[in-house]
Amino acid sequence: MTTDSPRGFLPVYAASAEGDSLADLGAMRLGVGKVAAAVALSDRIARLRPRGVLLFGVAGAYPERHKAGASLRVGDVVVVERDSFGDEGVVVADGFVDVKSLGMPAHDLPAAGPFVLDALRSRLAADRLDAPLVTATTVSACSGSETQSLHLAQRTGADIETMEGAAVAFVCAQLGLPLVHVRVVSNMCGERSRGGWDLGRAVRVLHDAVTQLLSEQKA
Repeated sequence: MTTDSPRGFLPVYAASAEGDSLADLGAMRLGVGKVAAAVALSDRIARLRPRGVLLFGVAGAYPERHKAGASLRVGDVVVVERDSFGDEGVVVADGFVDVKSLGMPAHDLPAAGPFVLDALRSRLAADRLDAPLVTATTVSACSGSETQSLHLAQRTGADIETMEGAAVAFVCAQLGLPLVHVRVVSNMCGERSRGGWDLGRAVRVLHDAVTQLLSEQKA
């Protein structure tokens, strides 16, 4: 392994199914959603002092009908290179205004993002997993309707959506820690009956991918 690999990174995830079985590899659960992830991660970092963070989990992907050129499918592994908060702001009559546009910076960082993740380590992880680098957006309410999925895909330009990514990226940016973020697509965003859900498969693929990365840390 090179010093550019995620050696010494703290592996974290949100929901039990995403990583409880990887506890023997040091994976730690944060809880679902932005607030739970940010608070729990800040505590873990303060206590454990890791060299960086490896966030992993499942995600929804925007379908081609909502994002031109979209090619992700259920079961695909991806590595996030950019993330942002997708629904922090104000809904107005003619659309949405994010907090950045409202002039609300947070601690000298862009309040809504985008957050650019550790480029070198992300590329190395993508190469090792034979996975594409993607753009993500982080939401409090996932896109379970065609209208919301189309709106977020077009406004953010993201490939996937999660409920924790940008919050974890924000904490890491505040503390000067590199972040590598791995996801597996569990469903397509939009109308849930059209989502092709396969959480079981996504979790199995995720565990294989994360086990590969964490095992390489010890090599």
